[in-house]
Amino acid sequence: MQRNLGALLRGLAGNPSAPPEALVRLATADIDRTELARRRDLPVQAAVILADDEDARVRSELAAHPSLPAEVQIVLARDVDARVRGRLAEGAAYFTSVGLHAHHLPGPLSHEAYELLARDPHPRVRRALAFNRRLPDGIRARMLDDDDARTAAIAAAEWNPAPTARIGELLSRTTGAFSRELLLHRLDGPLPIEAVRGMLADIDSSADPANSAGLLRQIAATVDLDADLGADLTGRFLTDPQLRAAVAANPTLDPGHVAALAHDPDNQVRAAVVARRGLDPVLRESVSVEYDDRSSGNTVAWLLTEDLSEPDQLAFARSRHQAFRKTLAMRTDLSDEAVEILAADESFAVRLFVCERQPNAPGRLLAHIAADWKGYSRWDMLAHKNFPADAATALARSDDPRDRVVAAAHPGLAIDAIEALLADGTDYVRRRAATNPSIPTDRLITLLEADESAVVSGAAANRTLPVVTMHQVLDQARL
Repeated sequence: MQRNLGALLRGLAGNPSAPPEALVRLATADIDRTELARRRDLPVQAAVILADDEDARVRSELAAHPSLPAEVQIVLARDVDARVRGRLAEGAAYFTSVGLHAHHLPGPLSHEAYELLARDPHPRVRRALAFNRRLPDGIRARMLDDDDARTAAIAAAEWNPAPTARIGELLSRTTGAFSRELLLHRLDGPLPIEAVRGMLADIDSSADPANSAGLLRQIAATVDLDADLGADLTGRFLTDPQLRAAVAANPTLDPGHVAALAHDPDNQVRAAVVARRGLDPVLRESVSVEYDDRSSGNTVAWLLTEDLSEPDQLAFARSRHQAFRKTLAMRTDLSDEAVEILAADESFAVRLFVCERQPNAPGRLLAHIAADWKGYSRWDMLAHKNFPADAATALARSDDPRDRVVAAAHPGLAIDAIEALLADGTDYVRRRAATNPSIPTDRLITLLEADESAVVSGAAANRTLPVVTMHQVLDQARL
């Protein structure tokens, strides 16, 4: 094992079955420790060691960990590198996936860590903190008065419920288009016409009005359309198709104008009408909209959280509008009948979302989509409990190494198929094959002695590797 000791240690650092005491020993190994820092099961003692790592990349990865102990949070909140402090501050959402995509928010930081980050001298760190969904209300309230107007705007925009009493004040304080756009996203109620005219004047006097395109659309989507806009504003909002689409989404738009825009010559305008919450279902189904079948966009945000009865689910599953069917496929509370309907949908995007999100996605559909889809979610499809072993075997025999690598770790592969992949001409396929849990233990031990580092690293990362063998490797490394 000695000649490939580095590869062995790197593999162990990513082995999902490595016990806590092994991870602590690996924290001092002379290897790239970034993968170790990413582990969700990182023990406290290992986190303490990595928090003082000389490599800022390691500390940055550690700072993004969703459940750090308070003592480590404090160390990272005082890190010399602002990028590390920013990673800790933002509390970014992360995904876990075992056959399905799962979206999570990390746990809260300690109060002391929040206080340190809120007083950070670097505005970018405070802006990152303002995005943190777990930020305590007391600290967020103070950040509304931050010297950096953009930080204050972000703090307001990410507060749920939004501090609507102060939105107007914050709009007047901040002049940046991005910050104002954020605030308008959280506006509770229509935007007063006086505020609209003030912001439009700022846009028109800007050296580069094109940078305000997003803000202009958000103004059109939130302006009080019941007010007397005047011919100048009416013309401005209705001439451009993107602005008409924003107007079509505006909740204050008169029903008569909604019906008129349902027949707009521009597709995006009609799509915005269709996506309105509370729209008459008869009108919605009468509107023709074309959707990009390869786009992950065109979803309907309110449908993700709407309380739907089973008849409602079935109605949306049969909607003529791909946007509703695709959004519905993202929900994890669907009935078997709704999933069955969506799994047979004519739209590739809808079927893809079924494979990515549904725990009871049909095996035949998973196999069909995975055969052609090259996106990142393909790996999750192969790990799905319903993915057929024969489909994995077919991918393992493909001429394309991108097919072989995603199939290489499937537990349903026969031993001869795994052996063929271990001898593959592509190193990353060989490494992946060595992680296959169906490899017999005695064969796995021999792979640790292989001449090739990719195979050695993969075998060391195999979750069936005996713990006693892991410690033998660490003993050899004198860790």
